[in-house]
Amino acid sequence: MLAQDRLNQYNPHMTMSLASRRNPLVCKLETFADLSDADTAVLERLTSRPRDYRAGEDLIREGDQPRHVFLLMEGWAYRYKVLANGKRQILAYLLPGDFCDIHIFVLKYMDHNIALLNNAKVVAVPANDMLALMTDHPQIERALWWATLVDEAILREWMTSMGQRDAFPRVAHILVELWLRMRMIGLADENEFSLPLTQAEIADGLGLTPVHVNRTLQRLRAGGLISLDRKRLTIHDPERLMELSGFEPNYLHLDFNGKGVPCWRGDRYTTGRMPPMSLAS
Repeated sequence: MLAQDRLNQYNPHMTMSLASRRNPLVCKLETFADLSDADTAVLERLTSRPRDYRAGEDLIREGDQPRHVFLLMEGWAYRYKVLANGKRQILAYLLPGDFCDIHIFVLKYMDHNIALLNNAKVVAVPANDMLALMTDHPQIERALWWATLVDEAILREWMTSMGQRDAFPRVAHILVELWLRMRMIGLADENEFSLPLTQAEIADGLGLTPVHVNRTLQRLRAGGLISLDRKRLTIHDPERLMELSGFEPNYLHLDFNGKGVPCWRGDRYTTGRMPPMSLAS
């Protein structure tokens, strides 16, 4: 499939004015299931009282016995492990609307850490409440399982990048992935979004050194593909960036339910399909 066709299929012409005030969890889960008004209402209640956390705080530490499911409502977090020599490997970037540890139902002890990249709002859902939610609302349960499968698909794509992609396509690929994930929850304004990651945090996620990441970002800037200013990333040529990184968005399953991404609903988009995004410079 050509890069232009991939963009037309997966990238809606959506701005934050359409969706930025929507609940990111609802936005995300609507991607994977048809939620009823009752489903949406219970999710709104579930997320109505988040707690403030500061950047750098650990939500979960390896060895903890989990009793709550943590849901990120604002801010970013990341999964990570630390080796005996002090080196850190980042395993996932977590965005608003992501459950940090929905797998607590099968883990007696946590096998990794989760920390906050920036100041955040987090909801702690007791495990029993989470089980009741999924029992009483099968469409929510369906959406959560699909979201978990997408998390696994992202991990497979990361492994492919670290094993087979050079530094340039590896960095370009993760930027496109994060952009699409932010668009899905209404937190990207056209081709621009907040990117709170430092070069060291990108490096630890991609198996690169900060020097490699710095050089690659400079090449992307010099090529007119991106600009990065005060932790705001703008992708100037999404089609070209996808081509250079070999990006195939199918692993994100953004069109799973056959309607595109329901977050991009509005008077202009009554069919439910995601319209093509303008690539005009």
